[in-house]
Amino acid sequence: MKFSEISKTKKIIAVCLCLIAAIYIGFHSLNGMRPKAEFFAVRPYTAKDSHVFTGYIFREETVLSSSFGGMCRYYSYDGEKVAANEHIADVYLNGNEAVLARIADIKKQIEILRRSMSLGKLTLTEVEQKIELVSYEITQKTAVGNTAAANALGDELLVLMAKKDLLSSGKADYAAEITLLENQASAFAAALGNPTETVLTPTSGYFYSETDGYEEIFTADIVDDMTVNLFEMLISSPPAAETNAVGTLVTSAKWHYITKVPEKEAEGFLAGTTYDCLFSDNGYTEAIPMKLISKKTENGETLLTFFSSSLPRDFDLTRVQRMEAIRHAYEGFRIPCEVVRAENGITFVYVFDEGIAEKREVSILWEQNGYYIVNPNHVSAVGNRVLKLNDLILINDTSLYEGKFID
Repeated sequence: MKFSEISKTKKIIAVCLCLIAAIYIGFHSLNGMRPKAEFFAVRPYTAKDSHVFTGYIFREETVLSSSFGGMCRYYSYDGEKVAANEHIADVYLNGNEAVLARIADIKKQIEILRRSMSLGKLTLTEVEQKIELVSYEITQKTAVGNTAAANALGDELLVLMAKKDLLSSGKADYAAEITLLENQASAFAAALGNPTETVLTPTSGYFYSETDGYEEIFTADIVDDMTVNLFEMLISSPPAAETNAVGTLVTSAKWHYITKVPEKEAEGFLAGTTYDCLFSDNGYTEAIPMKLISKKTENGETLLTFFSSSLPRDFDLTRVQRMEAIRHAYEGFRIPCEVVRAENGITFVYVFDEGIAEKREVSILWEQNGYYIVNPNHVSAVGNRVLKLNDLILINDTSLYEGKFID
């Protein structure tokens, strides 16, 4: 081979090597610039189709008063069911406020210990989980300025912490501690002397130490005749002046919650239907079943009357409260709306499966805040593979196709 031909061959080889190097570098440069795959893990979720109302509580109750007024030492707890002729309070015309406050503090400590013992056979792990949940709820309510509900939940947190201490210590109960606290309360009470008056219950019921002056206004006997105009008149009425009130006795577990809203906001709520209701301003966090017994519309305004025959021990009966009524709860998988695609009338997503993208059919139940709730038990009518728990949905790639390799 001539020298010129050898030189020409070397040049061709060199050019080819340079092209190969450029392609290699370019491929990896582009690959490095391409965003890495991102995933959304499929998890179970419950979405609520609900509406939040602000309304008023109507109940059967009797205000308990003393003859002369003064400072009170209470023997019953708020929300406690009491019998007729039960001793609920002593009244001191010239009582010592600091001593009574100390007795009330001891009484609260006793209540927390007693409630902790009534929680049942919870494990230490279960109690710790509840503590974490309640702590989170307190943080959330405090963040939005709902300090009343946060304070109410604070008592629940103390009960759970006492339960945790009891389980951790291996003790059977707090009997010894309660006896000690009761003796301390008795010692403080002795320093007050004889009470001016003793207050007894005229009948059985649920005792609450707070009164608001609306006990004779928001009564249960006017609920059946309630109209929009009457409701507006009631909520604009000033509270009655309470003279020497000691507390109130709710004489029935039956109570009503009435709210007035624009007609459109009442859509979807049907008279005769029972709804799970959550009271967001309340320390009681469980849902209460409430039946919508009346739905009246006048001049574009709708009056909704809910009824319950259950009065939980820890439920706060503050007159005005917000209530979230759940029309329907959807249980399924929660996935971002933007990952759902449609093809030939079938909705699907792409998931990561052993290095490649694959389709998974989905059936949408509900849309809420940029997410779909999809049926966890969906079965494809044409035999397609369906979305399952713990699947990894591809979320940041707009050029996906069946079988695409995923880095």
